[in-house]
Amino acid sequence: MSDFVAVSGARASEPSVARIAMASLIGTAIEWYDFFLFGICAALVFPKVFFPASDPTTGLLASFATFGVAFLARPLGAIFFGHFGDTVGRKAALVTTLLLMGISTFLIGLVPNYASAGLWGPIMLVVLRVCQGIAIGGEWGGAALMAIEHSPQGKRGLYGAFSQIGNPIGFFLSNAVLQVVILLTSEAAFTEWGWRIGFLMSGVLVVFGLYVRVSVSESKIFEDAQRKVQKDRTAQKVPLLQLFKHHWRVLFLTVLLQAAFSFGSYGLISYYGAYTRTSLGLPSSWVLVSGMIGAVASIPAYFFFARLSDRIGRKKVYLIGVTGWLVIAFPFYWLINTGTYAGMIAASVLGWCVGHAGTYAVQSSYLAEVFPTQIRYTAVSVSYQLASVLFSGPASFIAVGLFASTGTIYSVSAMVAVGAILGLLSLLSLRETYDRSLTS
Repeated sequence: MSDFVAVSGARASEPSVARIAMASLIGTAIEWYDFFLFGICAALVFPKVFFPASDPTTGLLASFATFGVAFLARPLGAIFFGHFGDTVGRKAALVTTLLLMGISTFLIGLVPNYASAGLWGPIMLVVLRVCQGIAIGGEWGGAALMAIEHSPQGKRGLYGAFSQIGNPIGFFLSNAVLQVVILLTSEAAFTEWGWRIGFLMSGVLVVFGLYVRVSVSESKIFEDAQRKVQKDRTAQKVPLLQLFKHHWRVLFLTVLLQAAFSFGSYGLISYYGAYTRTSLGLPSSWVLVSGMIGAVASIPAYFFFARLSDRIGRKKVYLIGVTGWLVIAFPFYWLINTGTYAGMIAASVLGWCVGHAGTYAVQSSYLAEVFPTQIRYTAVSVSYQLASVLFSGPASFIAVGLFASTGTIYSVSAMVAVGAILGLLSLLSLRETYDRSLTS
């Protein structure tokens, strides 16, 4: 319990750091639930529901294109909500992003299929997916900063991990909901209408998330930085301009750093669902359950790596994670190719606990510490979302193309290995930050 203490010297009216960390976790879990729900359905359902006239490969590519369009929208959300969060406040931005994501996801559950609406179905799907992308573009950076800027020195990695484990929790919840629907209905009913239930449930989850999130307050670090900006009339009022003018090199390196996580997550953890269904003919339930097991198993690993980064440094722990992606890239699909339930579960656990947790657990604290407070929301969000456009968004699309052109799934493993190498090269040029003050 000693890790969950309030920041020394904080105002008595402020919630404890633990409460703020939990608010960060709940909000990001709901956001990622919404985001992953679309990704899973893009692999398992949408090719049949919205692109039935296409051959299987073309339909899958079209479905992943609707999935990927959100990545193009995410930088817009990062810029808009980053500016909003740096100039007005983290809290207001986070409430708005959660509301936008929830409404968009709920409406996706109401989009008519191709059979009843023709092209209007896919068009509406894309528009709502863009709204999801804008929301997630502004969500992650603010949620991470709320926990990190409230946390005491020496425990920023630990508290920063709360926003990060919203990712595996959201993944678990989205898989779990769809799995329950399949168990209660059938594969045919799931494809016809059951997939919509998960999207409609988002409305309930968002109400709960808003209730939690409106109770948090701004950090003293942010408020002090705002007072300094207000006193200094020469200060740059546009955080995005400051970022590209004075911090472009760090921005470039942090974007490149995330190639390992992006290619690893979407080339392995996300793409194997489509691969096992279309090429190996394995049941959807195997994909969903193995993903759930891997996500849950990674939560202790997240806290382990985050706490370790508070002791030995962010850079060393990130090195472990990037190397992990490189090492598991080929064994992952060897396990999948066994065609067994056990092999699929083992691959999922390996991907989530080694590569995913090893990099993503410390990503929030590492990125927050390399940028100054006045532009931190913008900088962290833009860095993360530029990486999503360059690496995460194209990853599934590239994976489909590589497998179709080469005929071997290990071409996707090679893509992941390239991402890991890019991450390693970037890491060599970045400095250690875990002992740095956030007040600068």
